[in-house]
Amino acid sequence: MTKTLLLFAVAALCLPLAASAHGKPPIKPHNAHTVAVAKNSAWLCKSLRAQDTKAFATAYGKNHNLKNAYGKCVASHARAKSLHGKTLTFKNITVNSTGTVTSGGASGCQFTDAGCTLTSTGTLNGIAGGTYSSTWTILWKQATSNGTGGYCAPATGTTTLTLPIVGTLTKTEQGTVCEVGATGTNVEHTLTNGTFTVSSGTGMLTNSTGNGTVSFDQKPGATDATGGVVTGSETFQNLTVQL
Repeated sequence: MTKTLLLFAVAALCLPLAASAHGKPPIKPHNAHTVAVAKNSAWLCKSLRAQDTKAFATAYGKNHNLKNAYGKCVASHARAKSLHGKTLTFKNITVNSTGTVTSGGASGCQFTDAGCTLTSTGTLNGIAGGTYSSTWTILWKQATSNGTGGYCAPATGTTTLTLPIVGTLTKTEQGTVCEVGATGTNVEHTLTNGTFTVSSGTGMLTNSTGNGTVSFDQKPGATDATGGVVTGSETFQNLTVQL
């Protein structure tokens, strides 16, 4: 969690300087930087606190009741120097998600060379918050036994994470999707041996690169095409951000 917070904290320092009010004398460069950093830090800390008050207090609070979390957050970022033009590398950042299947593929897709397309959307869990959208193509025509009466098949995917304040991060993914237990028209599926690479980004993550591991568990929905609940987890083993 602290590494994820650090990413947001660093990014916030790169926000544009706030325009001065009309008619006021220009601020000297040193003071302008100080004021901008203070404003950006306060704005960032309020945004993080609004995402998850309890998690924010745990991350930043230093006294016995964690009530000084906001002040400590602002102070820690206000003291930091501008990191514009620098490269930061983070390791082992885990992001969890919860979503809903929006499409499970067309009828009969499991018998085609193109395979079945599984799409889902949902929210990212944790202090950063945010949303995701994901598309996986499962090549059931290349299926092998899962050993319990069902099947496993190779799969490739694309997932975009939309993070508040920062921007978006898109990953290309691959792995193996398996039925849980015996095969059926509406059964649980899991993604195993999943890996990803960062393919693109927007906003403050435009020049990001990285790689890691990914997994998900798709519970059955009302039908085999929509409604299933998907819980996922991805770990950025390396994430490099060029500010």
